[in-house]
Amino acid sequence: MSSPSRSQIAGILAASLLFAAPASAQDGAEPPAAQPAAPQQAPAAAGTDAAAPSSSEFASAIESLSPMVQDVQVVGPWSDGDAQGVWRTVMVQPAGNDAQTYFFIQQLEASGEGALAVRSSAEIPEIGKMDGQVVGYRADDPSDTEPNSLTLFFEVVPSDGEISETYELHYVPGQPYVFGPASN
Repeated sequence: MSSPSRSQIAGILAASLLFAAPASAQDGAEPPAAQPAAPQQAPAAAGTDAAAPSSSEFASAIESLSPMVQDVQVVGPWSDGDAQGVWRTVMVQPAGNDAQTYFFIQQLEASGEGALAVRSSAEIPEIGKMDGQVVGYRADDPSDTEPNSLTLFFEVVPSDGEISETYELHYVPGQPYVFGPASN
């Protein structure tokens, strides 16, 4: 099976922002409801698809995103037999100087014409327990032998230091993950 094309990944990326629901990354506390802005209608272009989402639907998805969500990234594609999609990461941090960071990995599956569904979600609690701040992370290219796996590299600045340290995460759905200092 071939990997998703760049245009498929771009479409999945755009649609994945709609699924950045705070319910998957919160402890159940409901944030205060945002007051919706007055809807603004753009003029309809000739020949537009009536089923296409409107900009107000996208704006609504962004307005409903919890302020605790600090970072959302699509970090790469995955495939498992006939199923395929993208990996998404979500970093959540409540307000406060000593607030713990919560880090989640989600597998978004392409299900139909541009639609996405969350196939799996997992919290990586070690990220929040580290004595330092995550200043960046990146994904490795998917493995040809394990196309349903994810490898992330984190740059962490320790609270008592200036030089960042690199940590790595190896994740395969349904199996124990491996997280620790990066090996060279």
